[in-house]
Amino acid sequence: MVKDLSLTQQYLLCTLDKHGRLPGFGMEKTLCFVASGILELLMEDILAFENGKLQVLSSLPQEKAYLHLVYDRVAQKQPVKFEKVVEFFSVSLTDKHLRALLEAVGDSLVRAGCARQEIGGLLSEKKVYFPHAADVDAVVQEIRTEMLEDGALSEDMVALAALLHKSGDLTKYFSAAEKDALKKRLKEIKQHPQSELIRKTTEYIDALLVMIVVAAT
Repeated sequence: MVKDLSLTQQYLLCTLDKHGRLPGFGMEKTLCFVASGILELLMEDILAFENGKLQVLSSLPQEKAYLHLVYDRVAQKQPVKFEKVVEFFSVSLTDKHLRALLEAVGDSLVRAGCARQEIGGLLSEKKVYFPHAADVDAVVQEIRTEMLEDGALSEDMVALAALLHKSGDLTKYFSAAEKDALKKRLKEIKQHPQSELIRKTTEYIDALLVMIVVAAT
């Protein structure tokens, strides 16, 4: 049975590694994680996005409390550029903002019964989260059903597939033939009206990755 998980919850569930962490090598996974939170609030009409800038449109529902850090950052700085919010959580001298967001979403997965929480590392006091395999598989099967079979596509599933593809995590769950079909499907839906916001989001992630590479050289 597929549990009623949001875009951000499903993204984190599918990207946590065997150590219960969001892998730290490369920036794609981190940028896409933060972007998933922004995109979720946009698709729920909690945030608005105009001229490349974010602002608050309505109050944050209690069921979205795990995204209060993203919401609060936009509320404090609005109107604020999309990439500036992503940078706040993912590109800084410390990981405290990212860690806080990870724990908020991770704790929500534990409450939903989709993961267990432990304290990771020999000398570490950081929380780590281990997803339940059955719940990960349920999400993967939902992606397979919507993306590889004929039928209506939900915006959430298109967004999840696009972000997992961008982070490099989508293909680890599918066969070689399915990978090719998924890539073809993602190219096709780029032109679909409902994916315009998703297209913009992935473009911002690409731009941020270029900026990070340039800054590091």
